[in-house]
Amino acid sequence: MSNICIIGGGHSSGKLTQHLINGNFKGNIKIFSEEDSPPYERPPLSKEYLEGTKSIKDLELKINFEKEIQLFLNSRIENINLENKTIVDKNNTKYEFDKIVFANGTSPRKINFREREGICYLRTIKDSIIIKDKLLNSKNIVIAGAGYIGLEVASTIRKKYPSKNITIIESSENILSRNANDNLRNYIKNMHIENNVNLILNSKIEIINGLKKIESLVLNNSTELTCDLLIVGIGVKPNIEIIQETSIFNESGILINEHCETKIKDIYAIGDITYFNSKYFKDYVREESWNNAEKQSYVLAQNLLGIKKSYNEIPWFWTNQYDNNIQILGDIMNYDNYAQKIYDSKKITQVFFKDHKLKGIFTVNNGRDISMAKQMIKDDKKIDFNNIDTNNLDLKSLR
Repeated sequence: MSNICIIGGGHSSGKLTQHLINGNFKGNIKIFSEEDSPPYERPPLSKEYLEGTKSIKDLELKINFEKEIQLFLNSRIENINLENKTIVDKNNTKYEFDKIVFANGTSPRKINFREREGICYLRTIKDSIIIKDKLLNSKNIVIAGAGYIGLEVASTIRKKYPSKNITIIESSENILSRNANDNLRNYIKNMHIENNVNLILNSKIEIINGLKKIESLVLNNSTELTCDLLIVGIGVKPNIEIIQETSIFNESGILINEHCETKIKDIYAIGDITYFNSKYFKDYVREESWNNAEKQSYVLAQNLLGIKKSYNEIPWFWTNQYDNNIQILGDIMNYDNYAQKIYDSKKITQVFFKDHKLKGIFTVNNGRDISMAKQMIKDDKKIDFNNIDTNNLDLKSLR
């Protein structure tokens, strides 16, 4: 009977456990989580939970923890010996394993200032609870970072608190430096401007004023902003410290093959921590998304159950901002042609081509086109542009 230890208690860990249970896995599963909540989905933390339309219970993955399936909360693993197949937690308790799965994800990148009241990060349920509570009495809110998390938080706050002052500071020259293009950036930027969110680009925080509690910020252009809540969303880093002394250590994450296996037998990884050779991008990537956590957990579960499966997903991501659902499939950054269909101001599809092949798509409030485009990207066939109305695209015509 196999004994599996899972390091990390987030989405990928919970889904892996669910899939193993559904596959009648015969063995013991131990999940070690540094958090104090059972495995849950993270996307609602910046949206529905923060807004108050979902509860913590709504986020939790449904798992029956019984004798063979144990969950250790507030449990940090301090030492790992992959050769002897043992792990030791912060209480110096030793556990043995037959197989180990790293699902320990990422941590927020910190700003280079001392901590004080009013500086928050968003990664866990606990983080979201703190921000939700502080929003009640905060009037001037600054968000550092114009990535998807920062933009989602800004839209959520604006929807719930129409009168609060919201400013986003971004060190780059534009929003969304990753997994976006100028068409999408401009659409999202205009949404925030229309909703009275102040965007300050190409700027950094130089000074944070306030001894115990944040009071104001000074930017590198000498602009001073009153601030009683600073929410930092400047990216994440893989939690690789735990494997630093092992042979699977890599600065970019844990290297895995298409079966979610590391180079060492019985050692696996899934989710945000993984660094894998994407068949779509034909390069090594670390994909921080719900879809990656969801699909890799399924692939690994099948392999652990003796059913050989490979991970071969087209990257897919969505973001909800204000009343808009935006979905991105594939690569929308590297293209030589694009076409679009504007159904109305709130329903848009744009598709992107490289070397006459469909490579990526984004939609606004039009998820049906994502499903259609996914199969076309998989088909990888050449497109004749002479048959395309690039400003009034009929997506079916590309089949």
